[in-house]
Amino acid sequence: MDGEDDSAAALGRRIRQLRGRTSQDTLSRRIGFHRTRISKVENGEMPSADLCSALDAYWGTGGELAAWQARLDGSGEATANRREVFEFSAAGLIAAETYRRRTRIGPDPLTLAELDDAIDQHAAVFTTTAHDALAPLVYRTWTSAETLLDAGAKARAQAKLTAIAGYSSYMLSRLAFNLGDQAASRRFVTQAGDHAEQVDDPVLSASVAAMTSTLAFYGQQHATAVDLARRAPDHPYTRARLAAYEARGLTVLGDRDGAHAALDRMRRSAVDVPPRPGSSPFGAANAEWFRAGLLARLGAGREAEPIARTAVDAFDRGQAVGFEDHGHALLVLATTLVYRDQPEPAEAAALGQQAVTILSASPTHTLRGRVGRLGNDLSAHGTIPEVAQFREQLTAVSRPALMGG
Repeated sequence: MDGEDDSAAALGRRIRQLRGRTSQDTLSRRIGFHRTRISKVENGEMPSADLCSALDAYWGTGGELAAWQARLDGSGEATANRREVFEFSAAGLIAAETYRRRTRIGPDPLTLAELDDAIDQHAAVFTTTAHDALAPLVYRTWTSAETLLDAGAKARAQAKLTAIAGYSSYMLSRLAFNLGDQAASRRFVTQAGDHAEQVDDPVLSASVAAMTSTLAFYGQQHATAVDLARRAPDHPYTRARLAAYEARGLTVLGDRDGAHAALDRMRRSAVDVPPRPGSSPFGAANAEWFRAGLLARLGAGREAEPIARTAVDAFDRGQAVGFEDHGHALLVLATTLVYRDQPEPAEAAALGQQAVTILSASPTHTLRGRVGRLGNDLSAHGTIPEVAQFREQLTAVSRPALMGG
C-alpha cells in the first residue's frame, strides 16, 4: 500500500466503512469499547491494538484491522504477542455481549411458566368442557407458543416451547375433529407430529398416533388405522387407548381373534390417573364401554350389556368423568338393549334422551354419529311413547349440535 493507504486516517475510514449503518453507540455496546474511542479512530486517531482486534473479531475480518494497526505501529514480535493477549480480551468482551443479547431473547421465565400452566389447565378440563368453548383458549396458547418459537429462543426454552406448541397442536386437532372439521384436524396433527419428533416426547408422539389412527378409521382406512395404533411409541399413559383403537380397526376388518387380544391388552393397561397433556386418561369405565361396543359389533350382545351397565354406572356415580365418554357409554348400553334377544326399546330410548342432552350442550362428531344411529335403530319401535319422545327430542336438537358446529 502507498503511504496514504497505510495511514491512521485510512484505517479510520476503513473502520467507518465496516460500521456501515450501525451506530457508534450500538457498536460500542457490542465490542465493549467507549463510543468516544471509536469516534476518534474514525476521525484519524491511531487505534489501539486491542480495539482493532475486537473489531476484527466482531466483523469477522480475519485480522485485517489488527494487522494494519501493527504495520502503522511498527511493532515486531513483542507487539504480536501483545496482540494475541488483546484478541483474547476482545473475544471475552464479545462473548459477554453475545450472552447479554441471548438472554434478551424470549420468552422470559414467567411467560414460559404461564404457557406451561395453560397446557396443563387445558388438559385438566378437556373432557369436561364443551369443545367449542375450549377451542379458542387452546388456540391462544398455540399461537403464543408458535410466535415465540418464530422469534427465536434459547435452547432450553426452545425445547419447552416446542413441547407446548406440540401439545396445543394435538389438542386443536382433536377439537377440530370433534367439531366436525377433519381437514383442520389433519393439519394440526401434522404439525403436532413434527413438534413431537423435535422434542422426542413419547406421550406426545403416542397421542399424535392415536389422533392419526382416528382420522384414518373415520376415513374408512381401517388397516391403516390399526397399523398407526400398533406402531405408536409405548407409554403407560397412552397404552390402553392405542390398544382400544387397534381393536376398533380389527373389529371392522373382521379379525375377531386380533380384536379380542387387543381388547384384553386394553383392559390390562387401563389406568385411572389425573389428566396430563396429550390423550385423555383411558380408565376402567372407558375400557368397559369401549369393550361393550365392540363386543356387540362382534355379535356378543348378551355379554356386552352388563359391561356397558358397569360403565354407565361409573359415570352416573361420578367415579368417571367426561361428557363425550359418558354419552358413548349411554349409547352403547342403549344399542345392546335394542339388539338383544328380548329388546328393551323403552329403556334404550330413555338412555338416548340422556345422550341427546349431553350432545346438545357439548356436541362432538362421534357422539353425533352414534346418537343418530340409535335413532335409526329405534325407528321400528316408534309407537312406544319413550321412543317417540326420544325421536322428537332428537329432531328438536339444533342442527349445529348435530353437525359439529
